[in-house]
Amino acid sequence: MTVASGLTLAVLAVPSPGRTEAPPVAQLGDHAGFSRLVVRVPDGAMPVAVPGACTVRLERDTATDWPLETLTAAHASRLSGFEILDDGRTLAAAIPCGARVTAIRERRLLIVDVAEPPVPGRKPRPLTRPAWESQVVALSPAPAAPVLLHAEPPAPAPAPAPVPAPETADLAAAIRADVERAARQLDTVPEAAPAPSPPSPSAPPPAPPPAAVAPPADPPIGPMDLAAWAGEDFAATRATLQAAMADATGRARADAFIAMARFALARALAEEGRATLEAAAALDPAPDQRYALRVLDDAFRALGRTADPEASLFVRIAPGTAPDHQVWRSATLAPTRWAAAREGLPIALKRLLDYPPDLRSRLLTLLAEAADGARDSDSLNLIVLGMITVDGPGAADGHLDYFRGRLAELRDTPAAAIDHYARAAAGRDGPYARRAEVRAVDLRRRTGALDDDGTIAELEALRFGWRGDAVEIDALAALGSAYARSGRTDSALDTFGLLGRRFGSTAAGRDALAAGRDLLSVVLDRLEREEPGGLHALALQARHGRLVAMADDGDATLRRRLADALARDGFTLEASRILRALTEEAEGPRRSALGAALARTLIDTGHGAEALEALHRTGTTDLDADLAVRRTLLRAEALIDLGETVRALDALNGVPGPEAARLRARSLFDTGEWAAARAAYAALVGEGGTPAAADVALLGLSAHLAGDDAAVRDLAARHGARLEGTRWSGLLDALAPPAAPTGRPIGAEEVARQLAAAAALDRLAGRWRLTAEP
Repeated sequence: MTVASGLTLAVLAVPSPGRTEAPPVAQLGDHAGFSRLVVRVPDGAMPVAVPGACTVRLERDTATDWPLETLTAAHASRLSGFEILDDGRTLAAAIPCGARVTAIRERRLLIVDVAEPPVPGRKPRPLTRPAWESQVVALSPAPAAPVLLHAEPPAPAPAPAPVPAPETADLAAAIRADVERAARQLDTVPEAAPAPSPPSPSAPPPAPPPAAVAPPADPPIGPMDLAAWAGEDFAATRATLQAAMADATGRARADAFIAMARFALARALAEEGRATLEAAAALDPAPDQRYALRVLDDAFRALGRTADPEASLFVRIAPGTAPDHQVWRSATLAPTRWAAAREGLPIALKRLLDYPPDLRSRLLTLLAEAADGARDSDSLNLIVLGMITVDGPGAADGHLDYFRGRLAELRDTPAAAIDHYARAAAGRDGPYARRAEVRAVDLRRRTGALDDDGTIAELEALRFGWRGDAVEIDALAALGSAYARSGRTDSALDTFGLLGRRFGSTAAGRDALAAGRDLLSVVLDRLEREEPGGLHALALQARHGRLVAMADDGDATLRRRLADALARDGFTLEASRILRALTEEAEGPRRSALGAALARTLIDTGHGAEALEALHRTGTTDLDADLAVRRTLLRAEALIDLGETVRALDALNGVPGPEAARLRARSLFDTGEWAAARAAYAALVGEGGTPAAADVALLGLSAHLAGDDAAVRDLAARHGARLEGTRWSGLLDALAPPAAPTGRPIGAEEVARQLAAAAALDRLAGRWRLTAEP
């Protein structure tokens, strides 16, 4: 231990009284198993230690005079390369990649300990032929209180040696012969000894030599001791398993197939393992063997990201503290239910240290993808640390640097992310290197290093350079988003269609749909910002309506947005078709909400009767208050459109809010109750704030029809400007005559103004009930 003797004095040093905020004081030293950094902050907020994959950062909210010279002059084997970042708010240091960092706060002291990375707990045992002496070890049948997986099986109760069954005699004899032959090769020839002298008559006879003690047999391999099932020699282990599959019959043959499936799982050979399971299922396995096959099938589905969490034994049965069960439960839940998957993440990551490299890498990558998709930076940091600990030197395919870049993006450090992506792409080998290139292009665009044209050019080169590769999905999605952002909506729609046609029915279909969902969201963002009346929403529905439905999420978010865009552009028939289909698929409150959206579209297109029928078909009793009120207002509006104002007023009885008041005023207006309508609209206009243009216009019409021209002139003076630029423009000027004759002839400008107002009123009379208000 090389801790400096002046540590206590250094951390307790008192700052000079002349400063408003004294700088931190730091000390650095080495212990036997870790290095320690102690920082004392006399004033202000305490720093926060943020460990990373290969760095540790001390962060404060304000610029700080960090003791950089003192730390640079000191030495610690696990802390080095100190630098100040973020305009003095951060002190960063390099640590061994994957190191364990512990931070402790004691009053004004921050103590940061950096220990060596964790290492696997044991070395895998090779799979040897003597392990097959008692056939192939199978999973135990499901107990009453089921426990799925164990790292090592419980010790079996002693039992007499079984007599080999006829179908296994040949296999046992062959294995026994191999063992005896190996034992003979180890025997040594004893040296010649002199002949013993004859015993004397009175001496007892010599004791017989002790019998040779047979060496203990290797213990059976545990069902989830995957490192042992993988073996150290791939070819030799596989040949041993294939020989057992060929030689054994009966129950032993099914056991041999189960063993081969375990080997395929340990080596992450998903397709070969699934084929072995199918062959084993055709051998009429016993109940305990069927249980073993079910567990392995769930594991292979989790490995291939096709598991159904509701049906998997890893989810349906509580895992307890079994580490293997935690591993496979997290892998099963990760793609779709990350919040549940992360519960057992610490136990799973620790257990993965002992897994074979290929399987460990696949599972860590699966977990990292899920954490990245959920934007869970803390969990992704733990997974990346696990990758660095066991796979850092051999991560030549770029996946480690790719996820380090994603972690840097989630932590909003784009410069560090671009550096990680550059290292991932430098290997030029593997899909993650290519994905890193795509992410780097998008990140450079967001930081201003690339414009949209340069982004499109680089993504086009990546797309054609790796055509058919998995990276084409990411490249097409990013390219379509770039087209949409630059206003080239037609090209973005073509890219979306190409993405669906090329990958919609492939093994990478899930990734393609996720990428298409993101691209379509960007396209819809662009459509919603365009002026109403365009054709892009109609083109999207006509050319790619099926792909939109495939890429949509469970809440039909994309189709709802597309229906809104179609209705806004005047294509209400197409919008109502989409909403009808969604309504028929839905159930419960969601069906009622979609029915309300469908009714809104039908009312806007003048189909009040169909709107009433849609509301009737989608009604239910378990609605929240807001949705119930909205459906009541829609029903009243549809009734008003059909001329049934009395039923509409009955429906609105007791409903609060300005929308209900507006519908009551409209009912009075439609029935010719001009004075009552004028009072109702006056209440709406006088509620404060900026009144709606329709309320001002209908108040003016009601007052004019009630004979109150003075109220019309007053309204024109107060709110006439509110109608400018709307379909009601010029209405109040046409309705409000001059207060008194001026005594002079009307000028040409006045005549032209009144004629223009009359023409505007004439146009208004023909379309005021059919046009949506801007």
